[in-house]
Amino acid sequence: MPLQIVHDHRPIGGDLLALWQLDEPEEWLVQRLKDCWPERLDASHLKTTQRRREWMASQLLMHDSQISLPTYLPNGKPVLEQGGISISHSDRLVGLAVGPGSIGLDIQKCVEKIFTVRSKFCSPEELVWAESRVDALRTLTIIWSAKEAIFKYWGEHVDFAREIAISPFACSDLKIDASYRGRHGQKLFRLQHLTLVDYEVVVCSDGLNTQWFAHQE
Repeated sequence: MPLQIVHDHRPIGGDLLALWQLDEPEEWLVQRLKDCWPERLDASHLKTTQRRREWMASQLLMHDSQISLPTYLPNGKPVLEQGGISISHSDRLVGLAVGPGSIGLDIQKCVEKIFTVRSKFCSPEELVWAESRVDALRTLTIIWSAKEAIFKYWGEHVDFAREIAISPFACSDLKIDASYRGRHGQKLFRLQHLTLVDYEVVVCSDGLNTQWFAHQE
């Protein structure tokens, strides 16, 4: 069964992002891992079929991207021997991002549910401009994904509404500016943004460019 490529390979320097639209059944993923990385086959610690499929897909993305296995800091943040790694999934889209320094990846599918939690991650100023947009659903989803990516960059102790400020953007923008001020200090970020149908993908890293990589045989 061929893999479904969701984004072309574009070398534009910096980091690596690998994305997989996951349509393959669990049995296919099990066999693929048996063939190429049998020591990573055991997903018995995960209780649902969907979580096992996501986990196996992330292992295959690491294998096919020639990424070594990460270790984990006490706060649960994965790291590589030289650099950072971040894994994310939402519905049928699974991805990983790798960079020479700390990195955070978040994938979010646009769903109406985000309106019920928007005040938990948006500042009052962000709510005003986000809700005034015709594309408020996508705007709020991108804001959430951007803040989640920044949280993963740090790994812990981030207040989304109070400590991260997202500058106004158009949903078609490939770069989104954000600022952080909190327990980790102060930092300005230029986030990488990509839309794939009804998914929003955001990468937070110290590099200004990202190399997009499509998973394939």
